[in-house]
Parts: sequence; structure tokens; C-alpha cells
Amino acid sequence: MAILSTGPIENNAVNSVRPTVQVTVKVDNRDAVNPSAVLIHGYNLTLTRTLYVSELITVSPDEVITRNYFANLDAYEFVFTTEGLAELQTEVSVWGKDSAGQLVTAHRLVSAELLGAEDGAATGSVNRIYVSNFNSNDVSVINGATGAVVAVIPVGVNPAGVAVNPLTNRIYVANLNSDNVSVIDGVTNTILTTVPAGGGSGAVAVNTATNAIYVANFNDNTVTVIDGLTNTVVTTIIPAGGSPFPTGIGVNSLTNTIYVSDFNSDIVTVIDGATNTVITQIPVQVNPFRVGVDPATNRIYVSNLTSNTVSVIDGATNTVITNVLVGTTPAELGVNVSTNAIYVPNRDTDNVSVIGGLTNTVITTIPVGNNPNGAGANPLTNRIYITNQDDNTVSVIDGVTQAVVSVIPVGARPFSVGVNP
Repeated sequence: MAILSTGPIENNAVNSVRPTVQVTVKVDNRDAVNPSAVLIHGYNLTLTRTLYVSELITVSPDEVITRNYFANLDAYEFVFTTEGLAELQTEVSVWGKDSAGQLVTAHRLVSAELLGAEDGAATGSVNRIYVSNFNSNDVSVINGATGAVVAVIPVGVNPAGVAVNPLTNRIYVANLNSDNVSVIDGVTNTILTTVPAGGGSGAVAVNTATNAIYVANFNDNTVTVIDGLTNTVVTTIIPAGGSPFPTGIGVNSLTNTIYVSDFNSDIVTVIDGATNTVITQIPVQVNPFRVGVDPATNRIYVSNLTSNTVSVIDGATNTVITNVLVGTTPAELGVNVSTNAIYVPNRDTDNVSVIGGLTNTVITTIPVGNNPNGAGANPLTNRIYITNQDDNTVSVIDGVTQAVVSVIPVGARPFSVGVNP
């Protein structure tokens, strides 16, 4: 995933006429085989930053798409998030036009200025990794370029889930035994607020298209929906009847669909993000634990803790394509959208199964530390981060060589990983 911005653009009126009244955006996918997706956000800049454009477009191979947006404002900014297998071959250009439809200026697209790229990081990369330490009740912040822990942030009791919204640079931590979510500012590494959730809030996911945060509450069998702009609870969803014990949650921001693994029911509940209602339930294998999503391929991956498998779901049909045998007690899933590889830590075999998303087969197995659980991938650097619960460390895997290149000490019983690319 890459994030680009025009930066703030002044558009003050001259003789009561603003120079730019319309912005034209051209998206060019130069890949002859693979599609890409671009999320376009436009902001009206006054005393506050108000979102007024939000559009997700899918760009077919060798396709060029043009969009025109209102820009008769004193100041504005456009931000573009590109994803998919053709992400690196997708180019975005932005032009201002006057009231006669004539070009006024080409607006630069920058990333390092906005996102703070540094030496050793990928261009436009924030490259921060957030690790929830279950027993020390804090979050370790790792600089992905240097491997150093740059901050330790106290949160609630037994933080279990971490999710990142790279568009807002907000990090969300689900605190299992505090029944709430800590909201972290990624710039200052401080807690902005704490939002009440349901009982046993152990997993969290972000919809970058809508800025909605979804929390799976294990103990009261619900999903809490939080508005990322106001940090308030919007609604509560019951994912399935009885006592499903939701343990994992994932979001496809391109389709606005949410997937909840129901541990006791052996199903995945599918939620429509537009209405926050349940669409269907998908039977999987025994004790589905965590969920990983690849928006580019519309594939959903579910680790089945007791079956030692990963269920691969087709997001278009909501059916299981296959079940992939992995190691013993598979935990979280790290999906690398750039390489179409899925990383699955196996708790009781102390290794990581790497599934090729094209073939749905295990292409290699990587030894890591003791009792690995969390997994997160940075698609810009091709680094994968695995938490080793009994070692209090994070193993860093090179996605090219599929080998551990470093081990980073963190807090007590590191559980989950969130990555801001």
C-alpha cells in the first residue's frame, strides 16, 4: 500500500474568483496483467480538515480512469491510497482547472513530506510497527528501518489486538480485560482517548475507506463499531446467535465488508459495512481464531486453531475455496498485499507457514521463537513481523529470502502486531 498527497493547496480568491474550481484526477494502471485499487479522499481545509470526497475506484490492467471533483474552496488537499498487485505500476496525476475548464496548474504528489520517510525507509513510508504486550499492558513501537524500539506506550489491561489506520495515523489497541480500545496518535505516540467497547474486546480492525473501527468482543458475543473521527461508539452488532465467542475480525475496505471469526460456532460472520448488518455466515473448520484480508484479491484467510488449517474464503461468493493445512495451533495471519503471501504463526510448532495466495499451498515454513502468535506485514519493505509470546521478542522475516533477519526484544508476552507502512 502506498499513500500519496497533494499537500495543502491554497486557492484564495483573486477579484472574487478562485483560480481553481475543479480538480481533475487521472489514474493510470500500466500493468498489463494485474488490477489496482485507489482510494481517493478530498479534504476542505478551513479551521478544521473536513472530508468531502471519498471514492474507491478499481483500475483494470492497462486502464486509465479520470475523475473530476469540486474544488471551489479556499484551501483543499487530496490524498490517494493505492493497493493491489499493480500498485507500483499505478500512477496518479492531479490538475487544477478554472471555471472555463482550462488547466491552471499541476499539483505535486508528495509522500515523504506528509508521512515522514527517513533514511533506510521505503519512499513515502512511515514504517512503524506496533506490538501489544499482553502481560506488561503496553505497546512497543518499533522503527522498521532500524529495528529499534522507539517508544513504549501504556494502554489497558491485557492488550490483545492492534489495528492501524495509515490515512489518519491512528493506532487502535483492543484491551481484553479493560473492555475498551486505546486510541494512539502515531505522531506523538501518546494516548488520545480510550473508547469503551464490549466485554473481552480482544481483536480490532479498521476500514480505511469509512474510518470505522470494528472491535470483536469475546465475552459478550458482540462487535462494537467506533467512528474514527469522533472516537464514539456508533452501534453494536451481534455477529451470530447463541455464544459465538468472536475472537478475530478483518475488513476489506474495497468492498466495505467485515469478517468476524466466531470461535465457538465454527463460522465466519459477514457484515455489510454500509448498514452494519449481518449478510451471511460461512462455515469454516474447528475454532476459527483470527482473520486476514487481501483487498486486492478479495480473499479472506481464517486460522482454525484446533483444525490446524487456514480457510480461504472467496469474498465475491462468500464460500470457502479450500482449507490449507499448516502447523499446530495457527494464530494470527499477516497478509502481504504486495507479494500475495500469507504468513501464519503456529504456536505449538514454533514456526511460520507461508501460504502462496495464487496456489493456496504452503510454499515454505520458517522457524521462529517460542509460541509465536502475532503477525503483521509491511508491503513497502517486504518485512514480516512475528511475536514470540514466550520469548518476549519479535522475529523479523525478509519476504524475499523467507528467513529471519533479526530478533527484537519487546514487552512481556507480545501478542499482536499492527503495521503502518
